[in-house]
Amino acid sequence: MIPGLGAALQVEALLLRRSVVLWIALPVLAGLVPGGSFGAVALARSGYGDGAAAAKLAPYAAGEPGTTVMVALAQILSVAVLTAGGFATAWAFGQPFADGTAGASFGLTVPRTTIALARCLALVATLATAVLAATLVGLALAALGGAILPEGPPSTGPGLGRATFTALTAGLLGIGLALPLAWVATVTRSAFGTIGVLVALIATTQVIVLLGAGSWFPYAASSLWTGMGGTEAASAVGLPQLALTAAVGPTAVVAVVHAWRHLTDV
Repeated sequence: MIPGLGAALQVEALLLRRSVVLWIALPVLAGLVPGGSFGAVALARSGYGDGAAAAKLAPYAAGEPGTTVMVALAQILSVAVLTAGGFATAWAFGQPFADGTAGASFGLTVPRTTIALARCLALVATLATAVLAATLVGLALAALGGAILPEGPPSTGPGLGRATFTALTAGLLGIGLALPLAWVATVTRSAFGTIGVLVALIATTQVIVLLGAGSWFPYAASSLWTGMGGTEAASAVGLPQLALTAAVGPTAVVAVVHAWRHLTDV
């Protein structure tokens, strides 16, 4: 056990509970995202979709309704968790530099590296709880979809299980992909600057996907794996690409702890 980690975790959890950013992000992930997934499937099967919207919703118009709800949830979570987690990470690591409270860490008995690790772990635990909640709400809506939506029987087979696993995994991978922004916030000492990097990262991901290299780019791989780019793009993402994506989070934590160890002038 790392000395002081338990106390640091309690403090960081308390700080996160007071975060306005998280008070906005968590309901969005746990409620709005699964609700939007159900709505997309319902709209696709309603016959009211038109034009570009109809083309985008076409993949949700057939198949088992409940399974399709979870497929849509996986695709939306792969982007939403990175975005919401990125904002939360920018606030958690950038705001203390902006308001001057980061300097207090030099006078604490708990090492700054332990504080940085605790902050990362608290963020991961909070966002993972939101992902789990989104998955459970999605399953409830999938059951509802299987009962009331047309074009298919209720979903109880292995397809629903695979779609649920994909949604949960994509959400957890999104948390890891947001953690490098903690290093960015530490280096730039700016929450707003970190959000700018997040926006640039999302734009860069789109360009890389258009160039056909998305399967090996961690910020695109998880979304492509969920089927967001079509079945052909999803088939190009396998265990090696997902393992590379999963390695981003732990690597980022090591980088953040290292950066906090060398903070000399806050």
